Amino acid sequence: MANNAVDTLNSLLRGELSATETYQQALTKLEGTQGYDELKRIHREHREAANTLRQEVHKVGGKPDQGSGAWGAFAKAVEGTAKAFGMDAALKALKEGEEHGVKEYEDALRDGFPPESRTLIESKLLPQTREHIPTLDRLMAGLVKRVPAREAYQRVLSGQAMLICAYDSQEKFEQNRLEGAISLRDFESQVNSIPKDREIIFYCG
Repeated sequence: MANNAVDTLNSLLRGELSATETYQQALTKLEGTQGYDELKRIHREHREAANTLRQEVHKVGGKPDQGSGAWGAFAKAVEGTAKAFGMDAALKALKEGEEHGVKEYEDALRDGFPPESRTLIESKLLPQTREHIPTLDRLMAGLVKRVPAREAYQRVLSGQAMLICAYDSQEKFEQNRLEGAISLRDFESQVNSIPKDREIIFYCG
């Protein structure tokens, strides 16, 4: 069980290290924007979680990993979206990363963990990661002008606006596809050719 615990804790550690790098990247791109202080707090909490997990790996007799983990895709999304479309799209990428982190913690709890490590995840690390999601939702709500569905559809139908599915995952795009919409991936490939005055409407399921 000790080896399994070390492997699982190191997997979680890699995720927190990558989350820390991703938020650092977002903070560099978004300095001075609304919500910056909240993002700094979440960045600090991921950094502290990584330090806590390092200590936990030592406690169960392992050696902490140095490399980062599965947030790499979200880091790339943050870099691209923050540069091209601003804070709202970057926040969406960060939220998907946090949702991925929650799943990683939930999966880890199904493994055979020493009681102390299990308590750490259940009482601190998992609740903290879950809390980041509504925080990012609140930040997005403050940035985005809400458009009624009927009005959005009319604007897209008339050619006044582009309709973009906000999910970075192609699978989620297929699941939530609306008439006239394109995927975030397709939007990214076209962004340099889109007129500056073209209205952009993002949606998610």
